[in-house]
Amino acid sequence: MLLAALTPVAASIAWLDQGFADPSLLSLVLATAGVTAVPLFLHAGSSGFVSAIGVISVFLLVWSYIAAMAGMFVFFPSVLQLWLAAAADPRRRPTAAKVMAGAGLALSVLLLAHFYGE
Repeated sequence: MLLAALTPVAASIAWLDQGFADPSLLSLVLATAGVTAVPLFLHAGSSGFVSAIGVISVFLLVWSYIAAMAGMFVFFPSVLQLWLAAAADPRRRPTAAKVMAGAGLALSVLLLAHFYGE
């Protein structure tokens, strides 16, 4: 869940270091990451947690498409990570939760390897 908010920030910082992005966009990235982190403040597994993930993932899906030219497409993998977090409940399905956590981590590693590899 935390990776969904922090991975795009790290990728954007990598872009800033390489000179591909405008530093003024960092505030937009941080604001979007803050919205992505909202479900962290809710109890995992509750209906509010799942509902918040649903609403935020739809927002991110639309936002990553509309603001793609500003570099917000880095939030598209966060949609997938949020969906994985919503389905990963270690109390109900401990094995599936580990698999989903591993998939979310792998997605972050792939995204960061791409941005830091350029």
